[in-house]
Amino acid sequence: MGRTDEELVEACQGGVASAFDVLVGRWEDRIRGAAFRFLGSEEEARGVAQEAFLKAYRSLAGFKREARFSSWLYQ
Repeated sequence: MGRTDEELVEACQGGVASAFDVLVGRWEDRIRGAAFRFLGSEEEARGVAQEAFLKAYRSLAGFKREARFSSWLYQ
């Protein structure tokens, strides 16, 4: 069975950058879909999703498991 989101975040925090690729693959379509529903443009939604993942990657050190990764990502 695959690792949970939170286990992948822990791996990222421990320096395993490839774990973030797994998280992106797992959540990219859903984040892009949510952005598309707000923006109505596929191109803009891709850009917003990319920015969201970039911000998440830069902020991973602050993830403290007080919420699920998915909730934290959507915020």
